Amino acid sequence: MPNTVNAGQVIPLKWRIVDANGEPVTDLASVVVSVVTFPCSLGTTPDLPNESANDGLQNLGDGYYQFDWKTPKTYAQSCKTMMLDLGEGPGMQRTALFQFVK
Repeated sequence: MPNTVNAGQVIPLKWRIVDANGEPVTDLASVVVSVVTFPCSLGTTPDLPNESANDGLQNLGDGYYQFDWKTPKTYAQSCKTMMLDLGEGPGMQRTALFQFVK
């Protein structure tokens, strides 16, 4: 089920990352946010280029991070899959579905 939001809204992306031993990763330098359309009854809009989160990435300590994703107003009346790439390798992106109603 997609998250319903307004286009142009800032969406805080929050996560915690640990290594194979369960120790927090405290030196994450950047992430990449990419977005692709998924079909829905609202319609479709063009996808924008990947966003590198070097500047907006917040290290909250103990492996916790936050990136405030500023969604474009041009996503109104569409559905998107957001992928958060933490640099762990192919197929390891975190995904979330969004339905942009306004």
